Amino acid sequence: QMYKGFEKLKDVQYVYTPFDSSLCGVKLEANNKKQYLLTGQILSDGKVLIHLCNYIEPWDDLSLSQKKSLNQRYQMGCGCKVS
Repeated sequence: QMYKGFEKLKDVQYVYTPFDSSLCGVKLEANNKKQYLLTGQILSDGKVLIHLCNYIEPWDDLSLSQKKSLNQRYQMGCGCKVS
C-alpha cells in the first residue's frame, strides 16, 4: 500500500465511489483479491472518494517500469509512506 496524505488520514478502511458509471462510479473486482493502483481525493469528512476521472488501473496491467517507479523511485520525491 502506498498512501499520500497521511497528515489528513492515518489509515484507509473504505474507498467510496458514486453508485453507478452514469454518476462516474467505479466498479472494482473486490472478491478475487485483485490489486489496483487508485488515485482519488480525501473529503472533508475523511472519506476517500474515487470516480471515473481518477487514474484507476489493475496492478497487474502496469508496466514493469511503472511498478518499479512506484515501489522505489516515487518515495524519493514525495512526503508519502510506501509499504
